[in-house]
Parts: sequence; structure tokens; C-alpha cells
Amino acid sequence: MTENDGSRELENVATEKPCPEEQLPAEPFPCPACGQLLAPSCRVCVACHHAIDPAQIRKETPAALVAVALPRTQASVRFPWRLFLSFFLAVMAGGIVSESFIGPAKTQILVGTLQLILAIWVSFDAHAKRVPYPLRWGLGTMLPTWLIILPWYLVRRRRPEAPCPFVEARVKPTTMAALFILLAVLIYVMLKYAPPA
Repeated sequence: MTENDGSRELENVATEKPCPEEQLPAEPFPCPACGQLLAPSCRVCVACHHAIDPAQIRKETPAALVAVALPRTQASVRFPWRLFLSFFLAVMAGGIVSESFIGPAKTQILVGTLQLILAIWVSFDAHAKRVPYPLRWGLGTMLPTWLIILPWYLVRRRRPEAPCPFVEARVKPTTMAALFILLAVLIYVMLKYAPPA
């Protein structure tokens, strides 16, 4: 057996099992053995190391593959306008009644105490229900935004897997520092200019 015979055998083997490029898909396709999504240029599966046979490849559209591969995301939690308006009216009515019975200074103390209790409850409840960023929800309930954040949280806690981008969005460190400075200034002003007891 000479070198020419060996090279002829290799040519015969190569021509016996051709893999025409027109049979291979031009778009990503799932591996016939394991279902791993592969690139069009892939000839061996990267996950199971199975050789790709073009005859076994299912003809599917990439949109169908993406729909199968990606989990469905839930709609984000929308702001509850009806709950907010009813909560706002109830708080205003309660404040008016409270001022007429115990006076404005004690009403402020009552509202502040209520805010603090609700903020602590929201933080612990959000943590227990695995709602992202429970501290943000708690701080939002403690700040003057509590009339907006508390009704929103009451709706959010029923759907802990749905996102709420307004409260739970990623924040840059500089923005977070600016917000904490603003919070510190707000607390300082509230304490300095609080009405005498």
C-alpha cells in the first residue's frame, strides 16, 4: 500500500458521506439529540457532543425557537389609581376628624407613628414575600411619598414575581448617594422646623 492508495481511500471516504451545505440550516437550530440551540455553522453539539445530521434537524422558524427558549415575562405592576384615591380620601377624612378631636400637633404625631409602623411592616412583609428591594418599599412608605407607595405595595405584594420598574429599577451609585443626601436633608429640615410640642 502506497501513499497514493491511502490518499485515494481518504478521498473515497470523504465523497461517500457528503454533507452538502444547502441541507444545513442558515439559521440557529436545536440539536436533534438534546435540544441545545446551536449556531448554523455548528457541526457537533456543544452540549452533548453529538454529530449533527442534517436529515434529523427539525425545520422551525427562529421565532418559534425563541418563543420556546425564553420564559414569558409577566406584565409589570401598574399603579392602582382607584386604591390610591380611596386611600387618599380615607387618610384625609381621618386627618380632619383626628384634628377636630385631638388637635393638629397630636394628629401629626399620630400620622408619623402610623407611617413608621407601616414602613416597618412593609419592609418585613416584602422580605417575607420575597419582593425585590424590601428596604426601598419600606423607605418609600416612611417618606412623604407614603400615600403613593403604600397602595402600590398592597397591589405589588399579591404578585411578587411581577416587576415594578418605578420602585425596583437599577440605580447608579451616584444617584443612590444623591437620594440619601436628599433624604438626610429632608429629615434634618423636618426635625429643625418641627412645631413645638
